[in-house]
Amino acid sequence: MTKSAVIEQSASNKPPKLTAGEITLQVTCDWENACDTYFLHKQVDAADQVKMIASRMTDPRLRTWYLTQQATLDAGTFSDYMATLRSAWLEKHWATKLHKKVLGLQQGSRAFYEWALDLQNLNTLLYGNPTHLSDVQLRNQLEANICNELTVPVLRAKLADDLTLKEWIEEVKHLDDEHLEDLASQRKIAEEIHRSSKRSTSTTNKTSSSSSKMYNTSSSRLGSLTETERALLMKHKGCFKCRKFYVSHQSKDCTDGAPDASSYKTLTESDANAAKPKTKPVAAIGAVGAVMLSSVLDDGSDSEDDMCVAPFETAHLMWPCLLTGPSSEFPERFDTLIDHGLHLVLIDENVVE
Repeated sequence: MTKSAVIEQSASNKPPKLTAGEITLQVTCDWENACDTYFLHKQVDAADQVKMIASRMTDPRLRTWYLTQQATLDAGTFSDYMATLRSAWLEKHWATKLHKKVLGLQQGSRAFYEWALDLQNLNTLLYGNPTHLSDVQLRNQLEANICNELTVPVLRAKLADDLTLKEWIEEVKHLDDEHLEDLASQRKIAEEIHRSSKRSTSTTNKTSSSSSKMYNTSSSRLGSLTETERALLMKHKGCFKCRKFYVSHQSKDCTDGAPDASSYKTLTESDANAAKPKTKPVAAIGAVGAVMLSSVLDDGSDSEDDMCVAPFETAHLMWPCLLTGPSSEFPERFDTLIDHGLHLVLIDENVVE
């Protein structure tokens, strides 16, 4: 990348020096300002100004450019010299391009005051050019391109039209500072919520990790349940954790722990049958729900041999099934009663509830 030229000046009453390098619009402005300062302090006559600084252009290209038209440049004013310098060394239509940049520069997410200063600095580069914006035009340009979040507060403030550009910028800066403070406060709250969420997640992960380590201490090498074992446990009211059949708990509230891996054997149907509790017939106790009246087989017959009496009790018809729902981690097995129309049905209230 080509290095830009630099203006060197040891003191205000000393002639400035323009070093070799690329001549940019900013360089020409700095060179013009440094020369004007020197002319002022040394009280150089207008007719001698170009001659006094011509030799301070150290770039061979600029020296050659000056020498080829020395008579014309020396006879003119310093302003004519600067106009000719810009025309010869800056890109074509530089003023139009810079003017377009000034008109298109929007605040975006930047602070208002920072953006306003940049816009003013760009506009100063157009000083002396017809495209240079006046203070009134610059205020209109700033007001038209502020961010959406600042537009409504500025309109509500109803700033006076007779404010100077400096006063207007200070008023809008105050409104923008309040807006930025609100954003900072909201951002702080959001960050605190995010940190709290991360701490909560970290604590949960540590607890989960600790629980996993406690489980693995007793069964670090215990393999996972096979599909056959899982089906057997579901069928025979088993627990997926302790892997026992016919227990009254589920894996989520199991206190027995996982079996020892060194002595564990794959579950079979025989294991399930062996664990099945032995049941004995129990006589029904309680009030009789209904008494079946005798059925007379033949009209006019009152012989006991001719009567059909329903049995007092009969075996229940059971239907083993699996129930699941949003509050259950695994399907739960229940023995359900089939309504077969007999007179005596006893139902456990706990099962109903």
